[in-house]
Amino acid sequence: MTEEMVRPHAPADRADRRAPAPAGQTAPRRRHQESGYILGAQVLIVLLLIAGMYALNAVAGKLTMPRPDAVLEQSIRMWSDGTMLRGLGESLTVVGLGFLLSAASGIAIGILLGGFRVLGRVFDPFVNAMNSTPGAAFIPLIIVWFGLYTEAKVVVVWNAAVFPILINTAAGVANANRDLVEMGQAFGARRARLFWSIMVPDALPSILSGLRIGAAICTVGTVIAELTMAQSGLGGLLVTAGNRFQMDRYFAVVIVLMVLGTLITALLRLAERRFARWRLTDGR
Repeated sequence: MTEEMVRPHAPADRADRRAPAPAGQTAPRRRHQESGYILGAQVLIVLLLIAGMYALNAVAGKLTMPRPDAVLEQSIRMWSDGTMLRGLGESLTVVGLGFLLSAASGIAIGILLGGFRVLGRVFDPFVNAMNSTPGAAFIPLIIVWFGLYTEAKVVVVWNAAVFPILINTAAGVANANRDLVEMGQAFGARRARLFWSIMVPDALPSILSGLRIGAAICTVGTVIAELTMAQSGLGGLLVTAGNRFQMDRYFAVVIVLMVLGTLITALLRLAERRFARWRLTDGR
């Protein structure tokens, strides 16, 4: 018996144990590390912004840029006395009503224009014309028709958000998976069945994407309405603070608007990912 035959194979066994893990086991680790890097980068950006605010305040004074600690102090004061809560409630009322109205009408009209080709071709230039017109151009007309208060502000928000929802919905329905449609036709499905069981569900990711864009625009439209009409809500607080050159108070309101828009967009993006998982892809 040779020496090679009796030599133990422990090194080979240790080499096998040191073999790299399968790709399926390392992918979650890579995603976790990537999420950590992204979070670290975001925290670093926030710290740099805060440092920049301090630097600009030291150079140009508080009228140009307030100190972050002054903004925080003013935020605590406005939340404590209820000023910020009242303004947020008024703005959320306008945002909520405007978004619900624009979502309902945008999805309904988009389904019709995307599902019926001739109807879509007839109204396409009018939709594009309205979408390309700045929403501020309609504000004087809206004031004449609806006044200066909540109804008019809701209409301004609806006008700003309805077209992204409508266009995304129409595009999603019009570009529904043709393989699924042809399969349904092969099994004898009627037009209405194809429309509601295949075309509209397949357009769900596009619809949710339009809702996400529309929700972000609703926040902007609400502030514009509150600035140009009866001053109330967070927009009214911005006007009051700006007219009095209370920049710490002004930035406290801006931060609330930023957080509000971010939360709304994040919730809709989460819904978009959740409901879009089932969608079949064509391999492109």
